[in-house]
Amino acid sequence: MTDNKEGATAAAHIEPILEHLETEEVVIDKEKIVELFVKLWEYEDGEKLDPATQRLTIIGLFMYASHNILDDYNIRIDRARKFIIAALHDWIKPDLEKTIAKEKESDNPFKAFVDAGQNTFDDNFAWEHFMPSTKKADATEWNFKMKKCWFAQFFIRFGRVDYIQTACEFDKIQWDARKDYVDLKLTNLFAKLGTICQFKYTPAKSE
Repeated sequence: MTDNKEGATAAAHIEPILEHLETEEVVIDKEKIVELFVKLWEYEDGEKLDPATQRLTIIGLFMYASHNILDDYNIRIDRARKFIIAALHDWIKPDLEKTIAKEKESDNPFKAFVDAGQNTFDDNFAWEHFMPSTKKADATEWNFKMKKCWFAQFFIRFGRVDYIQTACEFDKIQWDARKDYVDLKLTNLFAKLGTICQFKYTPAKSE
C-alpha cells in the first residue's frame, strides 16, 4: 500500500472506482494500478486542479493505469475496455439510478432527461474541455456537438491513442442505462483523431 500521506491522498481518488474492477478468471494485483495512478497523479499535480479538471483526470488516469496494468497480465485491450467501463458504470450507478428513477416518474421521461442534462451540461462539458455547442434541446431531440475532447488530448499526450475509445464508451454509459426511452446516434471522430463528436438523442421508438 502507499506509505506516505501524499500517496494515500492520491490513492483515495481511485479506490472507489477500482473496487468495482473485476477481471473474471484473471487474478490481478490492483495495488499495481494504484501505484501507477499515484505516480501519474503527482506528475499531473492533481491536488491543485480545479474540480472539473480533477474529475476528468481521475477518470482518465484510472483508464490509463488500468489498461497498462491489465496489458501486463496479457488482457487484450478490447477485453480490458469492457472491464474498465463496467467498473466506471458501477461507480456512478447509485447516482445514475436515482436520476433515471426521477425521469421515469415524469410524464415525459425523455424530456426530463434532456432538462436534467441541460441543467448539468456546463459541469459535464465545460467549454475549456470540450468546446460544446447545442443545436437543439427540447422534447423531440437533444443534439449537440463537441469541437474538442479533453480525453482525446489527454491520451494523445500520453502516447496512447488506442485508449480514446475507452473514454468514448464511458460517455455512452448515460445512454446505455436509458435505452428504453432514449435513442442515440453518435458520430465520434476523436477516436480516429478527427475534430468533432456529435450526440443526437431522440425518444426511443416503442416496440
